[in-house]
Amino acid sequence: MDTQKEALRRIISTLANKNEELQTFLETVDTTLSGLQEESSKVTSDLEAELEQLSSALDEKGAELRGAIKEEAQRKEVQLQKQLSEGRVAMMSCEELLDFANQTLTITNEEEFLKAAKQIKERVTMAPAFRLTTRPAASSSFSEFTVDFSVERAGLQRLHFLPVPAAPQVDPSCCVVCDNTVMVAWQPAGEGGADGGGGRIERYEVEYRKTNQESPLRAAGACWEKIHDITDTQVTITGLKFDSHFVVVRVRARNKAAAGEFSEPVAIETT
Repeated sequence: MDTQKEALRRIISTLANKNEELQTFLETVDTTLSGLQEESSKVTSDLEAELEQLSSALDEKGAELRGAIKEEAQRKEVQLQKQLSEGRVAMMSCEELLDFANQTLTITNEEEFLKAAKQIKERVTMAPAFRLTTRPAASSSFSEFTVDFSVERAGLQRLHFLPVPAAPQVDPSCCVVCDNTVMVAWQPAGEGGADGGGGRIERYEVEYRKTNQESPLRAAGACWEKIHDITDTQVTITGLKFDSHFVVVRVRARNKAAAGEFSEPVAIETT
């Protein structure tokens, strides 16, 4: 019975960690939904400001572009709302299973305890919390819909959203931690491409924050520190105080038009 209890305690610990991860995930999705509306309104407003300067020949093209934004916003919102609903169901199931597991620990009858423990193991195997991808299905960014048609007015039928660089990829194997500094290195998107898949890259922006969580998702909440106007594919973050176990970093490329998506956050161990 002691062995079963120890196994059950490990299950409870796993469930508690998953429950915490789900809570952070739901908060991230909820924040993404809020940002989705703001970003959608912003790019639509920018588009309208440009369209006001154009003649009636822009009407048809303007409707096409507005539709593209609306369709993308709806597509993302449907995905995020679905994830939010599934996440809530998964968290409710996880909480119920966690309560059941804690109650089972109080059972003194060995036969009843073993029966309940077996049920818990079977339910954990099928629990939706462990089959749910805890990453938002869509971002709130609409950077690919940035507009500036000042030089395209002579070719109205060629108007389209400006290209933005694809997200770079942080290379953990090339990152170095030493003497309260972190050297971060990354690769542009695409094989050997200097344009990152969306026009020539002018510069990079790096954001970082300290955390004690190895998972970048669970590190959410702290403010990002920013480094702008980086022209190389690496940067050294100085003046750090290693009072946390990890530094989470992310990078994005910027061309003359706008900044692209951030790379996947990477947690770099500092201790």
